Amino acid sequence: MDFEQKRWKCMVAAMVLALFAGIGYTWSVFQTPLMESFGWSLKTISLTFTIQVLTSTVAPVFLGKYQKTVGIGNYLRIGIVVYAGGLVATMFTSSIGYLYIIYGLVVGTGIAMLYPCLMAYSGRLFPDKTGMASGLLACAYGSGALFWAPIASFFMQRFGVLKVFGLLAAIFAIVMIPVSFFIKSVPEDFRPQPKKVKKTNVNVASAVDYTWKEMLKSHKYYILVIALTLGATSGLMITGHASSMLQEVLSFSAKQAAFFVGLISVFNALGRLASGAVSDYFGRYNVMMVLFAIVGGAMILLTQSTGMIFVIALLAISSCYGGFTSMFSPVCADNFGLKNLAVNYSFLYVAYGLAGVIGPQVAAATKTASGGYNLAFLIVAVMSAAGFLLVLFLKTERKR
Repeated sequence: MDFEQKRWKCMVAAMVLALFAGIGYTWSVFQTPLMESFGWSLKTISLTFTIQVLTSTVAPVFLGKYQKTVGIGNYLRIGIVVYAGGLVATMFTSSIGYLYIIYGLVVGTGIAMLYPCLMAYSGRLFPDKTGMASGLLACAYGSGALFWAPIASFFMQRFGVLKVFGLLAAIFAIVMIPVSFFIKSVPEDFRPQPKKVKKTNVNVASAVDYTWKEMLKSHKYYILVIALTLGATSGLMITGHASSMLQEVLSFSAKQAAFFVGLISVFNALGRLASGAVSDYFGRYNVMMVLFAIVGGAMILLTQSTGMIFVIALLAISSCYGGFTSMFSPVCADNFGLKNLAVNYSFLYVAYGLAGVIGPQVAAATKTASGGYNLAFLIVAVMSAAGFLLVLFLKTERKR
C-alpha cells in the first residue's frame, strides 16, 4: 500500500490528537471556579489564558525545527507528555504565579508542540488539497470547546476544579499516546496530483521551497502576517467578550448567553471546515477577501442592530474567524513551498498570537473608555478593510 492510500488513516489520527489538544478553548469553564476558590480578580486570572495563547504561538518558532531532528512521532509524543504533565501539575495550584507558569507556560508549550505541528502535517498529507486538510484539522481543534467544556463541568461538580485538570490529563494521555503511533512521516517526494484540475485554480504550492531564513527575507511573509493578524483579531475579540456583549447589549441572562456562546463555537468550527475546502477551488486570496468583507459588514451591523440581527452578525464573524484559522497552513504552502512547511508555518502562526492580544484588548479598552463596544466594532471594521486591501495586493502581485 503506497502512502497516498493510507494518508487518510494518518489524517484521522491527526484530527483526534488536535481534538484532544483543544483544551485551550475551554478556559472560560475553569476561570470562574478558580476565581471563587482563590479570590482572584478577573483581570488577574484572565492573564493566564493570554500567557497560554502567546506561549502556544511563539514557542513553535523555537521548537518547530526539532520535528525533523527527532521525527514527527517522537516530537508529538514529547509534546503530549509536556501537555499532560502540565495539566497534572496544575492540580497543585496554590498561587497565581504558579498558575501562570504551569498552565500558561508549560501547558502552552505542550499545545505549541501539538497543534502547529499537526496543521503543517495535514498540508504535507494533502499537498493536492491543502485547504480541505487544514480545514478538517482546524475544525477538530476548534471543536475542543464543544467536546471538553461539558465534560470538565461534569467532573467539576463532583471533584472540584483542580482535580479536573488531573482527570483530563489522564484521559488525554491514555488516548493520545497510542494514537500518535498512527502518525507516519510523509515521504519527501510525496506529490499526488489532483484528479481534477480547474483552469482557474491558483492554489499550487510554491515550486520554490523557502527555508525559514529565506521566508523572513520575503516581503510576502510580513504582509501575510499582518493580514492574518487582522483576520483573526475579530474572532478572538468576539470569543473573549461574547458573553458580556450578549448580556449587556441584548440583556440576556448568563444561561442564555452561555447557550449562544456554544453556538458561536459551532459556527467557528463550521467556518474552519467550509472555508478550507472552498479555498481549494476558488483560491485562498479570493476566500480571504470575502471573509474580510463579511467581517467588516458584520462589525458595522453590530453598531446598529439589536435582537437576533445582532446574534446573526456575531455568528457570521465567528464563522469567518474559523475561516481565517484554516488559511494559515495552505497559504504558507502556496507561497513558501511544502518541504519546510512544518518550520515555516510556525513563523506564520505568530499572527494568531498577535491577534490573541490585540482583539480582546481592543474590546476591553474601548469598553472601559466609552462604556460600550461600538468603538471596538468600528475599529475592527477598519482593520478588515485594511486586510482586504493587503490581500488584494497579494493577489494582484501573484497574477503579475
